Amino acid sequence: MNKWLSFILIGFFAVVVFLFYSFFLQPINFERLQKEQQKITLTEPTATFVNPSRGANNAKVTIIEFGDFECTACRDLMPALETALKTYPNDVRLVWKDLPNDSAHDQATPSAVAAHCADRQSAFWQYHDVLFQRQGYLSEDQYIQIANELKLDTDRFASCIQDQDTLPIVQKDKEEGLALGIVATPTVFVNKEKLVGAVSVDELLQVIQQELSKQ
Repeated sequence: MNKWLSFILIGFFAVVVFLFYSFFLQPINFERLQKEQQKITLTEPTATFVNPSRGANNAKVTIIEFGDFECTACRDLMPALETALKTYPNDVRLVWKDLPNDSAHDQATPSAVAAHCADRQSAFWQYHDVLFQRQGYLSEDQYIQIANELKLDTDRFASCIQDQDTLPIVQKDKEEGLALGIVATPTVFVNKEKLVGAVSVDELLQVIQQELSKQ
């Protein structure tokens, strides 16, 4: 009798273990997981220490620009952003985020990687400005040349580019931009207010003033 009872108990536990593994420890469906991740959307951008910024440290208004160094409209937006920083030196901070349009600009991602390599030597904004000035003929040779002209440690800079050390920063920005539903560069967020394209100085200052009036 005890022998049969033992067989029954062993069989029962075997069934329980089988059901546990079947229903609770199923392999991850990576295809489904990727589809779920693609559905993730954001309503506003975030800025962290890895994102280059300039302006007031305790700004009441944060301007976050998603840009591409080969984007003509991004270059055309620069004067408006400069004016905003000069007009509100104690209230405005500008943050750069990358949204390279690789299908249209073959140097979009390489130039962004180079800019962040310059940022490793505290020269992002100087490098940013020269990239836009030389927008029409960007290349790997140019990136090294610009670093040399800005008196960066070119060996360290070249190693950063070769190893693609800063590529994850660019990719993370791009993923965030896509999750925000951005379809064109430049796209600028003035706090939560979204502006698309090379907006005029007057339009940008007006939006900033509206945000300051809410404080």
